[in-house]
Amino acid sequence: MRREELIPVVSDLYSVGERLKEIDGRYELFYNAKLGRYEIHASGALQLAVPRGELDARVIARVRETRIERADRVLDDIERACRSAARAAEKRALERAEAALSGEEELCW
Repeated sequence: MRREELIPVVSDLYSVGERLKEIDGRYELFYNAKLGRYEIHASGALQLAVPRGELDARVIARVRETRIERADRVLDDIERACRSAARAAEKRALERAEAALSGEEELCW
């Protein structure tokens, strides 16, 4: 991303930029004019793209939630969600197979 597309946000309604600095002094808040979104950068690298373009307390909560210090917890949450999704997919496949075997569904050949 070219720096000229990033507009530094020096002040905002909820002081998100200042609150980010309290979390980590390297954080910088920008508005990406090309993509039409707010972004949080640290040491020149994109850390987080703000969803829905709204700067509010949810941004601060998300930044705290995704900090490297919490990486193990975030990875555990992802793995748990993946296991749950896999179990749900297996259950749906089994239900479809049982329905097909019992003649409840027409098979397309």
